[in-house]
Amino acid sequence: MQARNDWENSSPVLRGHIHRIFGELAALAHDKPVNPDNHEDELIAWLSELCLLSNVPFHYLIPSENILPNDSIRLFYVNPNWQQALVDGACSLGRNASLDLSHDQALIDAVFIQIGKRIKAVRPMLQKKPVAAADLQEGVQTIGGFVLRSPLVRGWRGLEFQAMSSEGNPLRALRIELLSDEVLIGLFDGVPYTLEIAQPPEGFYFGFNHINGRFFKRLRSFETGALLNEADTIEVAVQNEKRRTIDVCQTAKNMEAFFKKEITSAEFALQMIKTPYIGKVIRTDAEQ
Repeated sequence: MQARNDWENSSPVLRGHIHRIFGELAALAHDKPVNPDNHEDELIAWLSELCLLSNVPFHYLIPSENILPNDSIRLFYVNPNWQQALVDGACSLGRNASLDLSHDQALIDAVFIQIGKRIKAVRPMLQKKPVAAADLQEGVQTIGGFVLRSPLVRGWRGLEFQAMSSEGNPLRALRIELLSDEVLIGLFDGVPYTLEIAQPPEGFYFGFNHINGRFFKRLRSFETGALLNEADTIEVAVQNEKRRTIDVCQTAKNMEAFFKKEITSAEFALQMIKTPYIGKVIRTDAEQ
């Protein structure tokens, strides 16, 4: 209370001098390079995680279950004003006097700019990956993301997500994390307009298509591994349908007849690979 009275009763000259000092500190903080290995930046690191909605109660993010029903996905963007209010609230715990408020008002914008830069280092550091200083020179302007509620989250651990902007450019992932057994959140540097959800890479397996009681395999280019035209298929010979086995030799001969060359075991394996499935979510206003 005494500190508050001393500040409120101080002369305008003294107040102006202190505000000028705070302004200089803010300018220094604004231009300060971000170093994720600097332990003095632990507060900025904690606030960066907070701006990625870490440790924010779930009911603050999804106030009603009706917003996120079973088997649903919701795309969104994070309002930067809400983030700044969150940072301001987190920094307000130590305010005891008007001087503290003046200090925070002068520095909060500069601190928020530092958070925008440091936020890019949060996910790589959790993954024990190096972070280049050049990547932290520019701050994140807009954060967008998704919340997925589906049995996929529990059944396929290691799902991969790739978000794309309205121009088709890939967006940097800032946070991909489970919130529960069936709820997962993803945040990106930018607003996603399309989102690709892929099975984990270990989901590679041999497979083929079942059409009208027969089995067919769409072939690949030996040079690039890319799939050929849909009509470029061969029949997969069945050895014992009850035991779900195929005739590898006859199937390889069918491939040799198509390519007009001898097929090695490695080339046979390349042709039989079935890549993990990829699902795509597209915003209805993506073309507007």
